[in-house]
Amino acid sequence: MIFGRPLLERLLLLCTREGVRRFIIETHDAPPSEINRALGSFAGKPEITLVEDFRQIIPRGDGPLAATPAIAFCGNLVLARSQLRRALDAYAEAPGQRMHVDSTDADRGGAIELGPIATLLSDPASGARSILTERGFLPFALNGRPEDRQEGELRLARSVRAESVSTDAPLAQMIDRRLSWRISYRLARLGVTPNLVTLANTALGVFCAILFASPGYWSHLAGGILFLVSITIDGVDGELARLRMVESEAGARLDVFTDNLVHVAIFIGLLVGCYRVSHDRAYFWLLGLLLSGFGVCAIAVNRALGSAGDETERWIRTIEQATGRDFAYLLVVLAIFGKLSWFAWGAAFGVWIFAGALWLLTNRRGRSRARADTAG
Repeated sequence: MIFGRPLLERLLLLCTREGVRRFIIETHDAPPSEINRALGSFAGKPEITLVEDFRQIIPRGDGPLAATPAIAFCGNLVLARSQLRRALDAYAEAPGQRMHVDSTDADRGGAIELGPIATLLSDPASGARSILTERGFLPFALNGRPEDRQEGELRLARSVRAESVSTDAPLAQMIDRRLSWRISYRLARLGVTPNLVTLANTALGVFCAILFASPGYWSHLAGGILFLVSITIDGVDGELARLRMVESEAGARLDVFTDNLVHVAIFIGLLVGCYRVSHDRAYFWLLGLLLSGFGVCAIAVNRALGSAGDETERWIRTIEQATGRDFAYLLVVLAIFGKLSWFAWGAAFGVWIFAGALWLLTNRRGRSRARADTAG
């Protein structure tokens, strides 16, 4: 069991998410009850074929099935989806060539191989091209020692952090993710659900907004510090979902909704707090300007995502980095010096500047794509 899910079931889930549709599992003489327990939710599914020996159904030679591309897993392997994707991408660049990935444990107790089925059954793995592993974390083979499971889970948590940083703002990469993956690792071992973390962090974010809405210096400082804690926990639910392999569209929508809710609450709290300190009615006008700016900004972001085109992932990463929560660090600094009003004024106009800049960039991107299509 890795983070509450059988290791074999995890591997099958990873493969299905990367497009693998047929599985052949060598069982040797394992009893049916043990096999079904290891398969988990895949037990009894038609895409699963169980054999005592692969050679019972896989021909060797020059038949059409023998040339079918396949990926083979040997050993009790712990691996992340990104690691599997890199292996499949490498094979897609050189189809038909046998490729090999050694496990990163000291015993080299497992391996991943890619190539035509008949080639994979030939021994030894002569001529196989080695695929290097990123950061040396995974794949990791469990070799029967009591500490192997904990080491495998630890490496998996580290790899999830490495997968997540590409969409983070700079300070989130340097600080938040270094803390959040450790929290995710411990919560995953306790069986905590991602949605529970999302809801708890939303409550913390709203509490921070209440502190910002208070007129006292120490309330503002406490709000800023707790909001820093909140943005660190904000990455935990997604990491936790990947570790436990319980990602869902509903969970993703809940995360986006609660993030936006907390953002709006924080900015409203800041403006209310500034008004309660200064009693300047200009903050009511700023509040209207800010909330309308949020609406325009949401339209601009959706428009930008809709124009992603062929470079979807890169464009989305750019937008996510630009809309990250690194501003929380600035809030703490301004709270220390009692200058949160500076942020309130800057945010009210800055959200409009951001929306306008994103709109112009999207237009420019659209024109560039149109010229490229015309030239093509």
